[in-house]
Amino acid sequence: MRDWALFITFLLISGAWARSQQQPAHPVVVSAQTEGWAIVYKVNGRRVEDSRKNSLLTNLGKVADARGLDAPVFIIIDERSPFTEVGKLETALDKIGLTKRRLFIADFRDGTMNEIHWDQKALPIPPTTGQ
Repeated sequence: MRDWALFITFLLISGAWARSQQQPAHPVVVSAQTEGWAIVYKVNGRRVEDSRKNSLLTNLGKVADARGLDAPVFIIIDERSPFTEVGKLETALDKIGLTKRRLFIADFRDGTMNEIHWDQKALPIPPTTGQ
């Protein structure tokens, strides 16, 4: 009887482990959204950068500790924000070591976004017409 209970316990534990291994990793979402004249930063929907203890780097560090450095990251920048925000967020991710990232430009007002793909090779700027 004891062997049977052990066998059932083994099946339950191995089944739970197998299910946990098959679940896709949800991305970490880091966003910069323009609200009025200010830019609001969020990590997974939670506002950051409003105190020293709640800084962007502190929160990204907690994510890296919990999920590992291979966690996928979505960077979402408000289309009304300066493009320099991309550099700020990528620099923060570099400092923590989170390198698997995708970049999106979003219109938070209508709830849409488009992915920006970086090319490995730079393209020359075409000459302007009339020269």
